[in-house]
Amino acid sequence: MRRKKLEKFTCGNLARGRKTVVDLLTMIAPAAVPIYLIRDIDMRWANEVKAKLRARGIKITVTAILMKAIAVAQRRHPASRSDILPFGRMVTYENVVGGFTIERQENGNDTVFFGEIESPDQKSLSEIAEELVRYARTEVSQLAPLALQNVYAGLPYPLRRVILGIAAIMPSMRVKCQKATFGLTTLGKYNVKSVLSPCICTSTFGIGTIEDRPMAVDGLVCVIPTMTVSFNFNAKVIDMESASAFFEDVCKLMEGRLAETIEAEMREDKLFNTLGHHVEKSLAVQASP
Repeated sequence: MRRKKLEKFTCGNLARGRKTVVDLLTMIAPAAVPIYLIRDIDMRWANEVKAKLRARGIKITVTAILMKAIAVAQRRHPASRSDILPFGRMVTYENVVGGFTIERQENGNDTVFFGEIESPDQKSLSEIAEELVRYARTEVSQLAPLALQNVYAGLPYPLRRVILGIAAIMPSMRVKCQKATFGLTTLGKYNVKSVLSPCICTSTFGIGTIEDRPMAVDGLVCVIPTMTVSFNFNAKVIDMESASAFFEDVCKLMEGRLAETIEAEMREDKLFNTLGHHVEKSLAVQASP
């Protein structure tokens, strides 16, 4: 007699901390028409900023610099912080808010939350860095966006669908549930080279690790620190040309043009403006035929 092989498996409920992510991925992201733009960024200028601030006792991360650069670019490109509404209507959010993923342990489960930093375009790099640290170390119940996500995740599934459905068509409800005008996911600490994030916001960015790569600079092959950045945008909301212009602005800011915006914070550094000029000159040489 042949014995029937029994397959073994274990069933359980979806962890509470995953419900918010799953709802956004299954209810919001599918409505978008995502297009990805990918580019390598010269990180010499950003690394120099980090080093010079660290020498003055101010520790910042690449995430803080990129958060600032994206926010400044979003202020200049309103389409990047817009969204589509029913019946051919559009909404543009005037308050720039940076969204980012946070990995936390909740009730013994790995949980992903979405943090928010309001008006990063108007804040210093040190202020942005402090808020990022606060999100990583403060109790979830003491951080309003995370506490709200915890409450939402505890609601019955039908009610969560109703809330997200209303938020998708009512801007006033949307900013109560999720204020972020752009999203940022970084997996550099896992040595991931690049990440293609889902289209939850009109503008979503993914970054990987910084690594030394050969590049042509001033006609010579040099090994310089480089980071790959992916930009995912909703083609229903922003056309490819406008999205490309916005992305180019973000990259140029990261490669030295942000110097003017953070001049007050870097005022003690006499070499700072010279460095930014040198990087832009090198980029111009690379772009020339």
